[in-house]
Amino acid sequence: MSKAKEALLSSDNDIDQAMVWLEKDAIQSGARKAEKIKNRTASDGAIAIQVNEALTSGAIIELGCETDFVARNSTFVDLASTIARSGLELAGHPATNSALTQIDVGELSARVASGRTVADMVTETIGRLGENIVLRRAATMGMPDATDSMVVSGYVHGGIAGSHGASAGKIGGLVAIKSSVRSDEHRRTLSQLAGRLAQQVVGYSPRFIAVSEWQAASAAGIEGVGEPEVTVLEAQQFLFGGGTIAEVLAKVAKGVGAPVEVVSFVRFERGEGVEKAARPDFAEEVRKQLT
Repeated sequence: MSKAKEALLSSDNDIDQAMVWLEKDAIQSGARKAEKIKNRTASDGAIAIQVNEALTSGAIIELGCETDFVARNSTFVDLASTIARSGLELAGHPATNSALTQIDVGELSARVASGRTVADMVTETIGRLGENIVLRRAATMGMPDATDSMVVSGYVHGGIAGSHGASAGKIGGLVAIKSSVRSDEHRRTLSQLAGRLAQQVVGYSPRFIAVSEWQAASAAGIEGVGEPEVTVLEAQQFLFGGGTIAEVLAKVAKGVGAPVEVVSFVRFERGEGVEKAARPDFAEEVRKQLT
């Protein structure tokens, strides 16, 4: 209430100007908080995904925070979802020959959404929630203006609902498949397949699409390639039955009358590669304060 009163006094009771004042104040307050806690480890967080309506491009981001409590907060989930939506605008930019593009977090942080940059939204949320929040990584898949031959879908596991349909979870994946779309029914079939393959990627964490990729990695002496039936997507048993992924793709291709292939996938799991901060011994802290 005091901030609202201060905003009105500072803007001569102009409500629109008062709202602008409050937004600037929230960002400034968040910036001060962010500076104080910037060295805290943000090993928790959430994965958010957005796919465009045409199903030709998608974006996936990881937003880090300090605790699962904040990761489940609707404000945090909404922020993650908004950032993923901003990332979707970068799909196909810069143009590459790959369906998958890793996005520079600095570039994504500079994107403007609802009149504010992503960086400002993160800073404001730090002030509201009191934890260090870090945009750790982002990637896009496909291109918005791609032909109907590209179908992209995603899946988030352990999703937490935010506001207005927003959601984010612990693990997320995007999959792009390619075929010659000949009808709406054909496209619906491919969309369903891509969605199920995204669940496969999230659940079984493959490293390669095809056995040929696995063979090349093995020949190059790359460590940790594992066995094909474990690390190769097409060699894995399909989560929904029907044989291996390669066999399922062949069956779908026969049904739609056109070749169907997986062209790319990506999987993010929150906190990957981040060393978790040691949990404080609260009993010891109390003893120190009493002695």
